[in-house]
Parts: sequence; structure tokens; C-alpha cells
Amino acid sequence: MVFVNTGSRLDNPYSATRSSSNGVGGIGSTTFTSWKKYSIPPKLYLPFILLWIWFVAIISIVTENPEIRKEVSMDIQREENVIKHKFQRGRLRVKEWVRNEKRWLRNRLDDNDPVPNIGPTDPAAVAASMPEAGEEEVDERKHDWDLTQLEDLALRTGPADTPIHIVFSTDCGPHQHWQAYQFFLSALRVRQPGRVTQIASGCTDNDAASLKEWHAEHVAPLSFRFGLHFTPNFPALKSTDGKKTEFVNTPFGLKHWMEYGEGMGLDHTSSYDRNNNHPNHPRPWKHDTIIALLNTDQMLTRPITGHFSSLPTEAGGSSDIFRVAPSNDALSSAAGGGGTEKKNKSDFNVDSPLSFREHEPTFTVRHGHPVSQEYGVRDLWRKYASSAVGPNSPATKVTPIEAMRSYAVGPPYIATALDMYDIAVRWCEVVPKVYYELPELLAEMYAFSIATADLQLPHQLMASLMVSDTSGDGNGEGWKMVDDIPGEEVCSFAMDGLDVEVHPLPTVLHFCHRYGVGDRAFFANTKVPANFFSCGMPLLEEPTLDIGSGKYLYKQPPFLDTRMEYSAVIEKREAFMVCASTGFLNEAALYFKERHCIGNNANVRKAIRLHDLPE
Repeated sequence: MVFVNTGSRLDNPYSATRSSSNGVGGIGSTTFTSWKKYSIPPKLYLPFILLWIWFVAIISIVTENPEIRKEVSMDIQREENVIKHKFQRGRLRVKEWVRNEKRWLRNRLDDNDPVPNIGPTDPAAVAASMPEAGEEEVDERKHDWDLTQLEDLALRTGPADTPIHIVFSTDCGPHQHWQAYQFFLSALRVRQPGRVTQIASGCTDNDAASLKEWHAEHVAPLSFRFGLHFTPNFPALKSTDGKKTEFVNTPFGLKHWMEYGEGMGLDHTSSYDRNNNHPNHPRPWKHDTIIALLNTDQMLTRPITGHFSSLPTEAGGSSDIFRVAPSNDALSSAAGGGGTEKKNKSDFNVDSPLSFREHEPTFTVRHGHPVSQEYGVRDLWRKYASSAVGPNSPATKVTPIEAMRSYAVGPPYIATALDMYDIAVRWCEVVPKVYYELPELLAEMYAFSIATADLQLPHQLMASLMVSDTSGDGNGEGWKMVDDIPGEEVCSFAMDGLDVEVHPLPTVLHFCHRYGVGDRAFFANTKVPANFFSCGMPLLEEPTLDIGSGKYLYKQPPFLDTRMEYSAVIEKREAFMVCASTGFLNEAALYFKERHCIGNNANVRKAIRLHDLPE
């Protein structure tokens, strides 16, 4: 508002010194001050009005002219991008400087590692190659899976800047070679945040050199966050009958990687002992990092972040399903029913939208609170606890119900680095003793359950982390998500990229069984050629898209005269696994051929019929 001077100060009704004509005091006690200094002289009225009209006209022209408005908006956006880019580059350079200083310090403290390691490309080099401020990054992606440099850098940590590290253990044989490559590609496809590292054990010098060359040529270019770690050869375990096994690479490889792997290492200046088992026990440098341990024959369908939620997704349904103890009546019935051997696992844990202890629809991995997929090991590991960790261990005090509720676990195993290192140390101590009595692959899983129970680290069990076994009622695994997909579209959906925005899916597909529908649709990872990812190898023969619709309620196992019949529900699950595995591996093979095969050297015929290949 503009005040215009119309008279003397005494005539101003807002004057602080004006007196009433009738002798009654005016408003001299108010706090109004003179308005004269804010007034506009009369000779400036016209210029002021003309200036105001000109200003309004300019604004009207800009807002009504799309070209001018677009140009102004682009200028503003360009300046904002420059500022944002400068800020991002500065923040990344500071983080890389700190990371390099920590790596230098770790190398000075832990310079006795005799085993060569191959890690991801230095992020500092990637950051240095970023475009300068004001320049636009050129999108050189040739495939939807490819990452730009900025996208790769943005995935260096998870949500809320949470450090995440996905690891999987392999030998150096040809079978796990192609599985390891598909694991990296599945992590690339779902935009898995954090680092992903293959832990290779049992390699000869020639094997290590060959794997190192393959990784440098085919894996490292995918992302600077993809790494390779070699371990020493671990001694084979012996059982009471003299058998030997190679199935001990996972616990010992995990421990070695946490002690010597790139981005890991121990802080020997501080100690941490959870249950007085290891005095002067060092803690990992990055003890807050979320570590997820998976198998090489698992395929990611969505990223692992360490955070789980049963809240509805945009596609409908829930993204995660918790497993919790059942009602008190069911527990009482189980406790009085002669033990767990006579019960199915579904008689104990049930699916729930709420976590077990917090009773919340969300759960975040943190110190003392790991998460794992529920497996059907039930409480069978308790039989070996006393001989493995001693009669006074907390593991021997675990009841059958507690064992089912918190320790019937398998991969993915997810915990903080602080907890995972404690588990790895105890796991390595326990697994030889369990294998001595149980010379089977399950000895490794039982030993993990015993180690976590001994450390008093109960897990939040999940159903939605994995699907694998199609039989039964589907409880304990994420099959309810698959069951909700219409049968007539389950195969086409699985073949076409597994879009979780269309249908919610479990986090991991574990293709460790043999899956089949009808006479020819079949998948078994043991039959996939070891050199599947090569230029001359054909693709897998794809199934007809109508499997899973209820049309084929049987499967014909290879080289058998009798066929197996099953329900429509089982047919849909078998079809999902066949189509998802076949579709992803063919897409992964095409991705490989596009990047590494020249001209007509790439064989893209879909000619490998796994059903007819010899065992």
C-alpha cells in the first residue's frame, strides 16, 4: 500500500502527536511513526504507473509465449543442473578421498595377505571421467541392462546411503562359471545397489588366471562395483566313514573375504566379543555394512536392500511376507504332539504381514537382528548342537519351537558385517564337527543354524525372499505371489523380464530343482552347457506360452517311461520356474553375444533342448 501526503502532520489521523479538538486525548500514545518518508512525490505518479504497466505486460508476454517460456525454463534448468552436478562431483570426490585413505590404512595394517585379489575398478577413476559441469553425459547404453557412469555411481550404496555388499561362493569349475556370470547379470538387471563379489575357492593357478581374465573382460566392464575375490584352498573335511567333500567353501570363503577382501578387512585396534567365545575378537572395519550371502544358482528378481515391508505395492499385493510363530493353541498342540518330527513346518510358522518381535509391517536389518529365508530344516540341526558347540552352549537350550521360529534358515542370509563376521568365525568352527557326523550337503546349513543359535542371533524368517520347491502347500516360500498371477499369462510374464511393477515377486529364484511341464518344457541347471555364454553356443529352446494355464497337468521326466501328474497350482509353479529360468538365461546370452561376438559369429538359434540332453 502507498500512502499519499495530503496535509500537515497535525491533520494526519495516524499522527502520533495529533490531539482531539474537543480536548480529549487523541492517539498520541500509539506507536505509529511518520509515514512521510515512504510517500511518493506527485510528480512520480505517472512514471510509477507506466513502469508497473510495462512490468505486467512483460510478464504476460513471457507466460503466454511458449517459445520464450521454454527458453527461460531451459536456462533455469541448465543452471540448476550445473549447480547440482558441481555439488555431486564435490561430494563424490570427498567420499572417494576418504575411502582411499581408509584403504591405504587397511593395506598398511593387513599387508600380509598372500592371496591375489581382483576387485572392482576404482570408483575415483570413474568419478574423474564424469563430464565436466555444464556438459551432458552421453548415453552410450546399447541395452536396457547397461548402466551409465552416473547410474553406476548412484548405486554405490543403498537407500538412505546404506552400505550393502552381496556375496556368493563358487568353486573354479565350469558349471559354476556360467552360474556366476548369470548372477552378476541378474544383479545388473534389477539395479542391485552396493557391491557384488564372487568368492572363488579351490582354484589351481591356471584356473585362477583364466577366471581372472574372464572377470576382467566380461564382468568388470558391467559395473565398477562387481568384484572377484580368491581364497586359499581349504582342506577337505572327513567324516566317520572316511568320506570327503568340497561343500565347505562357503563358510571358510566368507570368513576369508571378510578378513582380506577389497572393501572389507578387520579393525585390530578394537575388539568385540559377543558371548565370551573369542577374547580380543576384532570387528570389521565397515561393521554397519549389510552383508547378503547367496548361492550361485540363485537369480535376483528385485534388489536386496536390508529393508522389508509387507505394505501394498503399486502392482497390488505385498512385497514381503514375514514368517512368525502361530497361535498359542497351535504351539500347545505341537508341543504335546510328540515332537516336531511328526509335524509339517506349516504347522508351526505362518505367513504374516507383521514381523515376529516388533509386530510391525516393516523390518530393517541391524546389529543383532539378521534376516534369512525360511527353509525346511526345521529343528533337525539340534541333534548335532551338543557335539558341535558343547553341552553348555545356548544352542543346546533352544526349544523345538524356538528352532523352528528363528533358526530354520537358509540363503539368502542377511546381517550386518558385525554379526556376519561373528557368524562366519563360529560357522567355520562348527561345520567340520557337524560334517563328521553328517557327511552331507545339509551339514553346512545345520552348522549355520547351530552357529547363530550359539551366538544368540535369532533371525526374522521370511517367506518372500525365495521360491524353489514347487511341491506342497507353498508355505515358507514366496509361492503365494506366483499363485496370484493368472495362469494364462504366467509363462509370458516370466519370459518377458519379470516386471515386479506388474506382479509382486519373491526376491530370488533358486533354480536348484528339476522343473517341467508337459512333454518337452523342462529346465535343470545341471544340464545347461558349461560354455553356454559363448558366441557359438545356441540359446535354450523356449516353451510354449500356454504352459501354466491348466492345460498340462503333468510332466514327462527325461528318459523315463512314466509321467508325473500334479495339480493346476503345481503346474503354474513349474511353468513359472521353467519360463523364468529359460527366458532370463536366453536374454543374458543375447546380452553376452551383443557385447562380445562380432558379425555373424553369434549363434542365436533357440536349439538347446535341455529335456533331451544326457545327464
